[in-house]
Amino acid sequence: MAHSHDHQQVSGKKLFWTIVFNLIITIAEFIGGILSGYLALIADAVHNLSDVAALILAWLGAKGSELPPTKKSTYGYLRIEVMTAFISAVSLVVISIYIMMEAYDRFYNPQELKYPVMFLTVSVIGLIGNIVSIVLLQSEKGKSLNMKTAFLHMAYDALSSVAVIIGGIVIIMTNIYLIDVFLSFIIALMILWSSYSVLKEATLVFLEAVPPGIDFDKVHSEMMTFDKIIDVHDLHIWSLSSKEIALSCHVCVDDSELTNSPALTRALNAMLKDKFKIGHGTIQVETHRCDNSDLLCTHNGKHHSH
Repeated sequence: MAHSHDHQQVSGKKLFWTIVFNLIITIAEFIGGILSGYLALIADAVHNLSDVAALILAWLGAKGSELPPTKKSTYGYLRIEVMTAFISAVSLVVISIYIMMEAYDRFYNPQELKYPVMFLTVSVIGLIGNIVSIVLLQSEKGKSLNMKTAFLHMAYDALSSVAVIIGGIVIIMTNIYLIDVFLSFIIALMILWSSYSVLKEATLVFLEAVPPGIDFDKVHSEMMTFDKIIDVHDLHIWSLSSKEIALSCHVCVDDSELTNSPALTRALNAMLKDKFKIGHGTIQVETHRCDNSDLLCTHNGKHHSH
């Protein structure tokens, strides 16, 4: 079995400072939103609170995924980062529904905005904090699903902060308080959209589905290009985490080629890593077809012995 352990490390210091910035933003926006009665600012504060939770989960996920394998968890704890990303995304969905409910109530009971200078000042502080957070996490977003989630939190919150500032200015100039309702609803939709891709990707990992970007048929056809291989069956491809891909299969060769199986498995694993970024390959070489020689191993309620 070949293993590629090219794990990219997430910067704990960057996460720490991003958490600090967002805690300050959240407290300031809650106070400003409650005093001014500006629902969009409260919605942004709630979103920032979820950002703090997402960042803490990202830190926990990053630390957990670095834990070494054990006899009970032989692949280590790589899926901790997927689990924490999933929890974070679900929390976003709940928060967005809450904001929509509040916006619906405000539609029928619009509220006048108070202390315009104060809530605009708080909104600008929030935007600056979001921009600083985006800069800090820019280099981290491609390292794991968790960091992608945290970065998305920051990016969408920065956009909502811009909308909150513009909306507040327009409301002050026009006294059209329904702008607050529509802005809050739009922020909620943005939150839903930002969580969808993360939920989808995490669910695919949990279901051990073929990872996005991996063509199952192409992997099979590339393996069949090896001259000594007669057949490939019981082929499985799945994700250990958002970055680690595993594969297992049975490969049939002639009796005379069995002694060359170590070299064949090394060549196959090298190809899989080079062309498909599959770093965990378990390949069983055999000289006859097993009872179930389908490309996909079907169960039908029974366990197959290979």
